[in-house]
Amino acid sequence: MEPAPLPRSRPRLGPLLLLARKSLLGSRFTFALLVLSVAAGAGFQIPNTANLAGFSEALLEEELRHGAGDVRVEPRDKRHFDDGAAAAAKVSEAADTPVRAAVPVLVLPGAVGKGGRFQNALVYGYDFSGDPALRPFHLTDGALPARGDSNGVLIGTSLANRIGVKVGDVVDLRVILGAPPGAAGEPVGASVMTVRGLVAGSAGAYRSVFLDRASLAEKTGAPAAASAIHVHLDDHFAASALATRLEARLPEARAVGWREDDPYVTNYLAANRTVNAVSYAMVVAAISIPVWALFHIHVLGRRREIGILAALGFSRREIFGLFLLQTLVVALVGLVAGAALGYGMLLYFQAHPIFSWEALVVRPVITAAVLAGPCLAVLATTLLAGSVPAWRAARTDPARVLRRID
Repeated sequence: MEPAPLPRSRPRLGPLLLLARKSLLGSRFTFALLVLSVAAGAGFQIPNTANLAGFSEALLEEELRHGAGDVRVEPRDKRHFDDGAAAAAKVSEAADTPVRAAVPVLVLPGAVGKGGRFQNALVYGYDFSGDPALRPFHLTDGALPARGDSNGVLIGTSLANRIGVKVGDVVDLRVILGAPPGAAGEPVGASVMTVRGLVAGSAGAYRSVFLDRASLAEKTGAPAAASAIHVHLDDHFAASALATRLEARLPEARAVGWREDDPYVTNYLAANRTVNAVSYAMVVAAISIPVWALFHIHVLGRRREIGILAALGFSRREIFGLFLLQTLVVALVGLVAGAALGYGMLLYFQAHPIFSWEALVVRPVITAAVLAGPCLAVLATTLLAGSVPAWRAARTDPARVLRRID
């Protein structure tokens, strides 16, 4: 009768920790290259993601907040709403979502000039007493016309440069007021105005003229007229659904959301997302290839130690976990260095924006989400790239290695 086999004792953790220490500290050059690869990926992607998010945010701010709003409501069959304030109140009442503001605006074609030299421009009649954060311009010089100021005008910076005017100058304003049905020609209103201020704005303010809506509307014969109601929302991406509901509830009006009305903004945002996706793909490739290659070489150089561990009874899972743990250490050390580098670049780009034109200034968005996204992507990429060599290490045949066959 054969004796029963003796129970096998569990291998101690000492050999495993010894190999881990030897693996990490014995190849300092390899360890440094791995950390550098991870740090460079995180350090590049963090400011890139933040700047792209900043561009999208600045674009929406300028084109919608300081532009024509999220939803544009216009009369379906008439030239303008007879009473802009009443129309704006009706739009706000018909909306079933919170509306930040419904602003009546009168827009007419015209020209502004000095000394007989004219430039074509859109002429906006606007109520300057509204929310300053929603004005379709940024005041860069001078002051707003006072309420009821029929002679004051704001001129876009581009127009001011072309005709050579500054605050306090007198200009000639021509406005096509529109003719009643059946009338021949279009009546043109001519006024001598004083420049109260200069305005900028990438949504078109830099080449437009602004004056008090009541003063401009009075020239048309309808003192309260508004050609459109600009609806501002807190949630920009709720605009399309709201426009559809407004059209159903206000049959006399036509409502359109910014996505359908302004392909420029929509395409820019889509391009931004594409650039961000390409950037992530480049970072994944830049990290995964060197991490995989260096860890593969690292595993090949440790095959004898791996064979000894396997011969001592360590399971494949334990050996796989050991090398994956090394990958995690590399990833965490690299992320700390990369995050510090990325944050430093964010502070630099805050002080030195990558883009600045008129009022459109792109600064990086510094939020937890912006910082976490690239770090999680880099961490996942590093672990996935390191798992392949770790799996190879776990599959090592100790008999072949120790006999120096493999």
